[in-house]
Amino acid sequence: MKPLFYKFTTESPAASYIPFPRFLMDDCFTGLGNDAKVLYALMLDRASISKVNGYIEKDGAIRLYFTVEQAEEKLHRSRQSVTRIFQQLEKSGLICRKKQGLGRPAVITLNYPANAKLITKKEVALYVEENMCAETD
Repeated sequence: MKPLFYKFTTESPAASYIPFPRFLMDDCFTGLGNDAKVLYALMLDRASISKVNGYIEKDGAIRLYFTVEQAEEKLHRSRQSVTRIFQQLEKSGLICRKKQGLGRPAVITLNYPANAKLITKKEVALYVEENMCAETD
């Protein structure tokens, strides 16, 4: 059955989205496949949930669990493809997986390039405040 579509208008509610970091489009990541970039974005989204739930290492790093099976389901790829995608992310330095053994999922920490432009909480609050004022004007 074909899904029903609506046009986005000024009255449309905001769509749910996954954050996709701009630095993944930089030249240094041209060798990284699009599936790997999408998986990184999915893990970044998961990291925000892990942060809220208190999954934080002693050094302040957010730890998350994203199994091969979950990645297979989200990306609609085979186990072999997903394994290769995780390896690409590890080789690029964007993630670090620490295997726990005994069938337990690996603990993943996310990394980002030193030169990446990140947004601080203050900048987010300012952006929201400015846009809320613009909507009421």
